[in-house]
Amino acid sequence: MKTVLKLSKITNIIALCFLIFGAYGLIFTGFLQVIAAILFLIVCPKDKLIYLYFILVAAFFLLWDGTIARLSWVLIIPPYLLIHLSYIIHSKKI
Repeated sequence: MKTVLKLSKITNIIALCFLIFGAYGLIFTGFLQVIAAILFLIVCPKDKLIYLYFILVAAFFLLWDGTIARLSWVLIIPPYLLIHLSYIIHSKKI
């Protein structure tokens, strides 16, 4: 399990590195962060914060209308998800 948690942390760091590419990197960042969250869920299935993360991911995709042309309050959710998952993964002691 220790290896899976380390893999989750590394995946999260790689995902954060994709933010350098701006809007193009957001897709890869989101995809890799969901993978990191799934790996973390395997290690810590009783952690309530990870379930909150998945609820917010689902809420974002349910509320998002598919466009990013106009600034909407829904676009506040992805930066929060990024910070939330990074906090969850990196605050867990191995």
